[in-house]
Amino acid sequence: MDLSLLTVNTVIAFLLVMFRISGMMVSAPLFNMRNIPVQAKIGFSFAFAMILFPLHAANLVVPKDLIQFALLAIQETVIGILLGFTANLVFIALQMAGEYVSTQMGLSVANMLDPVTQTQSPIVGQFFFYFAALVFLSLNIHHGLIVGIDRSFNWIPLGHFIGEGHLTGGLMAERFIKLTSDMFVMALVLGVPLMGILMATEIALSFVAKVMPQMNIFMVGMPLKVGLGLLAIVWCMPYMVGMLGDQYSHLVKVLLGLYRT
Repeated sequence: MDLSLLTVNTVIAFLLVMFRISGMMVSAPLFNMRNIPVQAKIGFSFAFAMILFPLHAANLVVPKDLIQFALLAIQETVIGILLGFTANLVFIALQMAGEYVSTQMGLSVANMLDPVTQTQSPIVGQFFFYFAALVFLSLNIHHGLIVGIDRSFNWIPLGHFIGEGHLTGGLMAERFIKLTSDMFVMALVLGVPLMGILMATEIALSFVAKVMPQMNIFMVGMPLKVGLGLLAIVWCMPYMVGMLGDQYSHLVKVLLGLYRT
């Protein structure tokens, strides 16, 4: 190793690259799972930084003092966090769809501790999360996430603050508001087929309760809705795979151009 290449500028460039990648590791899907050791996340961040640092170190604008370096470090971390959060929106939408379906099935009270978020979430929501994770990995969308972090250095070079070019804070806020609103639409679209089947079951049970008032409709309806809900989930899985494929294709395009000016 040629130690003459180890200058102050190269160390600053490497640290800024690693800050941006570390921010992505905090919020990106699968990488942010709490059961992944912190040492592994640091190792991934260091390895990715070693790969990307030689490609973008030449564009570094050296900070003037320690305060400017600290501000740049915070900005780089936030850039990575926002990129990972964008990739995580599909998972959040699918978990929301799972909560809708759990409520219709009557399983909303049967919550379990989600090992990923360390919060209580419905069983159906957890199933949808791991289902989305399998599709995410099978389609190699995590490669798109890594390419997205690489492309971000082309739009926001090292040492540049957001707002110095055409990319402004207002434009970024507008983009993330649009992405967040799309998340709710995505959750509704993914959950509509299942919710429609369960709603039709609910209407049918209400007619039965009117026709046969002596029947204990609550004792019959609860297992019926759970059974029909599970069958509907199995029946809708091919549809959900196609929907997730379309959403992931759109997600890769968003990640590659998220910080485009």
